[in-house]
Amino acid sequence: MIRARVAGALVKRDHRHEVGVPPIVVGARVCGTPASYPKARLMYPVQPPPESLIRALAALDYDAARDVRERRCECSGPLHWATWKRKPRGLDLPDALCVRWGLCCGRCRRRVLPPSVLFTGRRLYLKAVLLLVVAARQRDRAQHSMARLRHLFGVSAKTIARWMRAFLDGLSPHPDWQRLRGRLPATVRDDDVPAALLDLGSPDTALVQACRLLPDL
Repeated sequence: MIRARVAGALVKRDHRHEVGVPPIVVGARVCGTPASYPKARLMYPVQPPPESLIRALAALDYDAARDVRERRCECSGPLHWATWKRKPRGLDLPDALCVRWGLCCGRCRRRVLPPSVLFTGRRLYLKAVLLLVVAARQRDRAQHSMARLRHLFGVSAKTIARWMRAFLDGLSPHPDWQRLRGRLPATVRDDDVPAALLDLGSPDTALVQACRLLPDL
């Protein structure tokens, strides 16, 4: 029932096109010239993302899960939908968008979890919220104080500090990031991510692109 309602909404209107989601081509470089951007200001607006952007991420999640389902299980068995609702923090979303797509093999009963750009592993906050908060603190801690970010997204100072540490310690050695690194401009430094990625391209697509590119830390 959950799958039919959510998938129907996504198919009826493909919200990815509302924010101009660009395709990712393997081997292509992610273009941009952030060197001219002022260090003290984040180019992407630090505010709750619009629902159209969250719908675009949800549509990408559904597409990824459908692709995994079509490839079947390692035992060649069919994969059946095994979705569940999540209760993400940071934004007030309709129930139709709070779905984590999961799969279960009809032969060996193995559970398969497709990749997600909307959620970040077991973290309670949406990936878009996490990236925005970390980027804001990287750019201007005076303007984007802990109190302001808590007011916007309901995230505590302790949680923000944990996210900052995760990017500082975990991004550079992550194998997915190392594979992506060669596709990015040399001006994008590891210690300036995700803010440097949000400064690439237009605000309508930067956050979606960052959610697609950055690994879960």
